[in-house]
Order: sequence, then structure tokens, then C-alpha cells
Amino acid sequence: MRRIVRAEAVCLRVHDYHESSKLVTFFTPDRGRLSCLAKGARRLKSKFGAALDLFAQSRIIYYSHDTRTLLTLSDAELVRSFSRIALQPDRFLAAEQMAEFVLRVIQPLDPSPQLYQLLVNYLSILESCSPAPADLQHPPADSPDPNPYPALVCSFLLKAASFLGFRPELRRCVICRRPTEGPRPSYFDAGRGGIVCARCAGERGDQTDAPQSPFANRHSPFAAMTRLDAASLDTLCFLLYTPASEIAQLSCAGPHPAGPLTGLLTSSPLASLQSQFPALELVLNFLGHHFDPLVLNSFRWHAALERNT
Repeated sequence: MRRIVRAEAVCLRVHDYHESSKLVTFFTPDRGRLSCLAKGARRLKSKFGAALDLFAQSRIIYYSHDTRTLLTLSDAELVRSFSRIALQPDRFLAAEQMAEFVLRVIQPLDPSPQLYQLLVNYLSILESCSPAPADLQHPPADSPDPNPYPALVCSFLLKAASFLGFRPELRRCVICRRPTEGPRPSYFDAGRGGIVCARCAGERGDQTDAPQSPFANRHSPFAAMTRLDAASLDTLCFLLYTPASEIAQLSCAGPHPAGPLTGLLTSSPLASLQSQFPALELVLNFLGHHFDPLVLNSFRWHAALERNT
């Protein structure tokens, strides 16, 4: 049975189809991922306009079928284009990796209004924020990189995983449940999904014996627990619990002698996201234990590309 459905959506993927149409993948808050055929979208006088641009937020009307996964798009009204994201490569890469993660983890008919609002919020922050002024584009070697995008990507992944039921435990040891306080170092156990205090890590060694996810990469070089000092742990907590607008403001402010983002930041403005922001490697290791490894393909591909160039 065919019926007309109206929804708000963010465009995650667009592909040309035949001579005049497009295949569009949307993310909607109430119906999850949608694959739609937009007939005539490639024509010069198409009624869809910029509503089918990558990352665009639109109000769409489509025909829903009980037995079909490819739906027919009837109309789309642009709400917000986020067009400025494409003006800077680093900003576009950050938005692309957020969209890639959502595209991989959200299934059709899988409502996730919190994740939808999170994505829209972060796209808005990406569009509005910019790196530090020109005089701060090349900070001293001992200062953090003012590029805000790696921190925003890392924060988005942590919060998105939390909304999907995999929030990392950063305030208590996952074994003894004691609060992680004081200057003593701790360890991040991706398999257990959180922090292991120095006492429990010393009693059990550096290798985890917890049951692993069926999607865990057992041969990963990061399979062992990762040692964190107090500043690095504060950085992860800051990224998980702080609004995106505050993270962007602090990152764009330029180099600082100390602060919540100094624990895992480095000073290489031309490196990949992983080397700019080592916290991202730790977060990707965590996600690799709890999601299908294909979810992280775009991150691994960009990292490999950087290593080979």
C-alpha cells in the first residue's frame, strides 16, 4: 500500500541516477534512514533545488511502500543548506565523517530523534565556527593546534555512541566502581567501555579479560588498555559532557598554556585528524569494540591516505 509521508530530514548521501534523477539517502528523526529516488532532480529546472545538497536539512514529502526499500521523493523544501561547510576542506571532512558514522549506524525504520538533533546541532556549529585568526594559524611547537574540527568530531562520536546505548564510563572505574579522582593515572579499556583505575589495572595487568563484542578487532594494536593521565581524562570528560558551542569557542580561541583541551592536543596543523587530536584514536578504538568495524572505514581510509602521502 502506498501512502504519502511528510518528514524533516538531513541529506547524508547523493548519487546521480540515469540521466535526470538522483538517489538520495536521508536521515529522519522518526523513521531513521531513508533511501529515495528523486526523479528529474538533475534537470536545470528541477523543483528540488538545493534541498538535495549534501548535509542540507529539508522538509520532504515521499511515497512510502510497505514492501519497498527505495522510496519515491515527491517534494523537498529547504530548511537550511549548511553551504559554508564546503568552503573549507577540514570543515567538510569533519562533517563528512559525522555523516558517515550516522549513515552506518542508523537503519531504516530506526527512529533516533536525539541523534538527529545532535547531528543538526553539530552541522550548525561546524558552519558557524572557523579556525583561529591568521596570526594564530601557526602556533608554537609546545602549543595546541587551534583547529576546532578534530575536537568537534571526537565530541560528536562520543555523544552519538551515548545516544545509541554505548556511553563510555569516564567518572568511575568499570571494575571497582570507585570515582576516578586525583592526579593518579588511569587506563581506558575499550572492551569494558570505560576507565579502569590504576589499582585495578595493577592487580589484573594491562590486558583485558572481559568478553569482547563480536565486532571487536582483536588484532588491533590498540587492543590493550590505554594509559591516561589526569589531563587526558579531563579532556575526554570535557568532550563528552560539554555543549558543542563551548568546545568550538575554546578550540577557536587559539593556543593556551593550559585548559581542558590541552591533555590530548598536539601541534601539527597539517596532519590528519588522528594525529591532530590523539583522543580520536582512543575513541575510534572504543567504537571498534562496540560497532561494526565498517562504521569506521572513512576514518581509516583518511588515516591511510595521510600516511601514504
